[in-house]
Amino acid sequence: MLVLVGLVLCLAPADALTTFPPKFQVGNLNGNMVVKCNTSERQVTWTQNGETEPMVELVAKERTLTILGLDLPATGNYSCWAGTVLLDATYVVVSSTRKEKMNISCQAESYHGSFHCSWAGPPSAVFRARLTRSNGSLGEWVPAAGSSGHFSASFMDPSFCPFAEELHPLQLELEGLSDTSYHNFSYQFFIRDIVRPDPPQNLTVQQRGEQLHLAWAPPASWSLPKSYFALLYRLQYELPNGTQVDKYVEGTEETQLRECARRARISCQDPFTNPAWSPWSAWQGLGAARQCRLRAR
Repeated sequence: MLVLVGLVLCLAPADALTTFPPKFQVGNLNGNMVVKCNTSERQVTWTQNGETEPMVELVAKERTLTILGLDLPATGNYSCWAGTVLLDATYVVVSSTRKEKMNISCQAESYHGSFHCSWAGPPSAVFRARLTRSNGSLGEWVPAAGSSGHFSASFMDPSFCPFAEELHPLQLELEGLSDTSYHNFSYQFFIRDIVRPDPPQNLTVQQRGEQLHLAWAPPASWSLPKSYFALLYRLQYELPNGTQVDKYVEGTEETQLRECARRARISCQDPFTNPAWSPWSAWQGLGAARQCRLRAR
């Protein structure tokens, strides 16, 4: 019976993580690890994942605990106690031995210095992220939101100047802990390369004689002044026969259509860099479609 109980405890995983632990240590598989209890108490007792007698090779000496031959069953939460009083806790994990590629995507809506990043990771993991700036300073750790292996976090670089040339990239550092393993990744980028504006807004249409007059406004989130942060607009309209036509407009927020159109939508991009086009605005029905059909007859 004792053998069976020991086997169950050895195979039992660490408690599932829901937030990044305040204190953790990363060790090499099959190596030794020393865990210290941050306390002035000289005599303490230790638990692993709540078990007072962990079935792993441990050597306890006052405030120090040595884990011999760190393996996956030896990972988890190690707590030190004075009687029933919790003194300190350290989450122990094994360094990931696989060279994993992390698909990280970052996007900014404008040149305000704020952006959003997303990535995929182990479903059981928790992640946090921070920025390393060009002067070497480190940002605060930001906890990542995530579910089903998809994670995301939002950032703000207060030192970013939208009117100055970016000479050095930002570096995003990610740290992840699963029940047993540690993961870390980094990603470098310029904000100018990740800008994707929001859709233009307030697309309107008016019939002016034989022409359709279309007007719109830049995205509310776009940087100002408009004279400096110009936008290239891509207007797409649909003819009565269903054919879609693109028209590009720069330096203005209005245009004329000489031909009949049933509906239109609009997108935009920064013409001075090479970022992605914004998402399309919703289709705007054009009230002149009926007159177009009548003239076509």
